[in-house]
Amino acid sequence: MYKVSLILLLLFCSEYANGQQVDPTKPFGAVAASNSNEKSTPLTLQSIIQRDGNKKAIIDGKVLNVGDKYKGFQLIAISSKGVVLDSPQGRMELSLFSGVIANSK
Repeated sequence: MYKVSLILLLLFCSEYANGQQVDPTKPFGAVAASNSNEKSTPLTLQSIIQRDGNKKAIIDGKVLNVGDKYKGFQLIAISSKGVVLDSPQGRMELSLFSGVIANSK
């Protein structure tokens, strides 16, 4: 009985330790959302890819081209340092090195 209890204890401890690990691919400064409401979750620009004059942006793990829509925003411009998104609430600029730079209506 002692051996069975010890094995179960070790299994539960390893599962607990695995649940506490930090994702090494998570962008710097990203915060996990406390609920699933998309409007309250800030967008995170993770990368900009340029190949043969074609630029793509990776926002929250999704690859987007100019004109694509994501979470109510339309990607209208991609530069080497950031992107510009447009929505009915106004424009938003995201930079690779910080959160939202500016909101305008």
